[in-house]
Amino acid sequence: MKRTITFTLVFLVFLVFLVFFVPNIAVAEVYKWVDEEGRIHYGEKPPVDDASRIEIKDPPKIDESFKHQSIEQQKLLQIYEEERNLKKQEKLRVEKENAERQQHCQSLTNNLSDLRTGGAVYYDLDENGERKFLSETEVSEQIKKLQADYDKYCK
Repeated sequence: MKRTITFTLVFLVFLVFLVFFVPNIAVAEVYKWVDEEGRIHYGEKPPVDDASRIEIKDPPKIDESFKHQSIEQQKLLQIYEEERNLKKQEKLRVEKENAERQQHCQSLTNNLSDLRTGGAVYYDLDENGERKFLSETEVSEQIKKLQADYDKYCK
């Protein structure tokens, strides 16, 4: 019982403190003054009598239309960010495809050059994995095939 009374008394003292002291903080006055060296100071208690009182205005209230506008703006910014990311991904995909195409075209160019210059022995592997040397007709067909692929993918 004694503990409850003590707690209630402490709570009431705290409540009275809040009621009388906190509103005074909110309406505290602010003064501006200039010292002997010409520096400007601000404070609640001016050290000189010629300090001027500054009126502090309440901050403007945010109305609902501004909140709504802010939400819409955030949505638009998110949509723009998503669009930028999609464009970036598409650009990277196209760059990768172009690099692969260039590599394929270089391979086709090298193979065509090798077949046209001759001098080397050309072969394919048969189903047993053994070398099967190409005849001149097969080399000519291979050149036509490679040239068709080159024309299709590299021009």
